[in-house]
Amino acid sequence: FLIYNPELVKGMMRPIYKFTRSEAWKYDFAPHDAGQYPILNGQVYGLNRETGELMFHKQMPVEECGNMLIMETAVAIATHDVSFAAEHMDVLDGWVKYLIDNGRDPANQLCTDDFAGHLAHNANLSVKSIVALASFAEMARMRGEGNVAAKYRALAEAMVPKWIEAAKGGAYGGSRIAFDRPGTWSLKYNLVWDRVLGLGLFPPEVAEAEMKTYRVVASEYGVPLDCRKTYTKADWIVWAGTLTGRREDLEFACEGLHRFLCETPDRVPFSDWYMSDSGLYRAFIARSVVGGVFMPVVDLS
Repeated sequence: FLIYNPELVKGMMRPIYKFTRSEAWKYDFAPHDAGQYPILNGQVYGLNRETGELMFHKQMPVEECGNMLIMETAVAIATHDVSFAAEHMDVLDGWVKYLIDNGRDPANQLCTDDFAGHLAHNANLSVKSIVALASFAEMARMRGEGNVAAKYRALAEAMVPKWIEAAKGGAYGGSRIAFDRPGTWSLKYNLVWDRVLGLGLFPPEVAEAEMKTYRVVASEYGVPLDCRKTYTKADWIVWAGTLTGRREDLEFACEGLHRFLCETPDRVPFSDWYMSDSGLYRAFIARSVVGGVFMPVVDLS
C-alpha cells in the first residue's frame, strides 16, 4: 500500500480517527479497531458483550499509539505530504504524549502478539514507542516546526541508550524479551521502522547482535517469535531479516519460512502463525498481515 497506493493507508486510519473522536471512546490512547466488517460501529476486540464496555486489560495502548504515529509518518514520507497528518494533529499529539509517559518501559499489557499473553517491560514494544516519538518529530520537521521536531527527536534519542542498557544481557549477546528477564530473547521486529523511515536512532550493532541471536535460536522452519514458545510469525520473521540490510541475513530469515510453505502437512492458505520446529500451522489462515512479507521492498529513507 505504501508503495503503490498510500491513499489506501489513509483509508485504514480514517475510521480509527473518527471512532477516537466519538463519545464512545473514553481513553487517551489509540483504539485497537473501529468495528467488525462491514459495519464500523465501535471497537470489537476486548469488548464485554454483556455490558457493552471495553475491558481495559484487553487493550493495547502502547502498541496502537505507536502504530498510528508510525503509519502517519510513513504516509507523509511516501507522499512527500504531511497534510493528512496535519488534519489529525490534535489526536496525534495526545497519543505521542501517552507514549512519553508510558512507552519507554511499558506496564503489563498486551501487544499485537496477544496470543502470547500479557508482558510487562516488553523490550520490543518499547522499541515501537521510541520509533514512534522520532516519527512524530519527523512529521513536525516536514511541517516546518523546527522546535517541535527538535524536542521530540531529542526525547527519542535520549531513550535509545536507556533501552540498550535495560535490554542488554539477553541470550547469545542479543537483547532481552523484557527488561526484567535476563538470558531471554525475542524478535525485535519493531526495529524495522527505524531503518525503513530512515530515522537512524539505534546503532547498527543492535541489529547485528540481534541477527547473531536469531541464527543461534533458529529452528528448521524459521526463527521462533521469542524464547517462550516454538511458534513464530511469518511476517515478523521477514521484518527481522531486514534489520541489518544485508541480503544474506534476509535470505537466512526467509529460508525457514520458505521450507514451511513447501513442507507443512497442513494444506491451508498461507498461515502467518505456525510452529517453527514442526512446520504445523498453529492458527490464522490467509490474513492480510501476510502482506508484511513484502517489507524488504519498502525503503522510504
